[in-house]
Amino acid sequence: MYLKNTFLRRWEVNKDSLFRIMQYIEHNPMATLGTVNNDGTPHGAIVYICGLSDATVCFVTKNLTQKYINLTERPAVALTIGNDKDSSTLQISGQASVVNDPKLLDVAMKKVTKVHAMMAEWLPPLAKLRAGEYAVISVSITHARLGEFHGMDIGGAQIFTEI
Repeated sequence: MYLKNTFLRRWEVNKDSLFRIMQYIEHNPMATLGTVNNDGTPHGAIVYICGLSDATVCFVTKNLTQKYINLTERPAVALTIGNDKDSSTLQISGQASVVNDPKLLDVAMKKVTKVHAMMAEWLPPLAKLRAGEYAVISVSITHARLGEFHGMDIGGAQIFTEI
């Protein structure tokens, strides 16, 4: 409970930074998810993310995938987004959990469906896998750092937005 309260107070101070980061996610929904395998080796997978609330993003996976197994056993995850066109990156650290709340699940599915509908091919790669049932995963952001390098001076203070 203490960590959650501290976490929420921290976001209240950085609303402009949080808004900027969530806007970046909305415009760049493809991310690399980093998890840790049972033997301690890293595992990366591409996911389409969307904002679920102020400091939470979500994605859909299936419950027999390696990423699902990893994040349910070891919920600390990393998400990385890169945009080559505007020379920017976003690194997120957070705690993953399976969404079980029916209302939250409905909101998440609608948002993720909207993200996929904007893609060139409607069906996401995940839809083509036989890997169990669909599951919505939320990631509570504990740290995020957005780097926007295009047009910036070397070492410029405006390069990074951090929460």
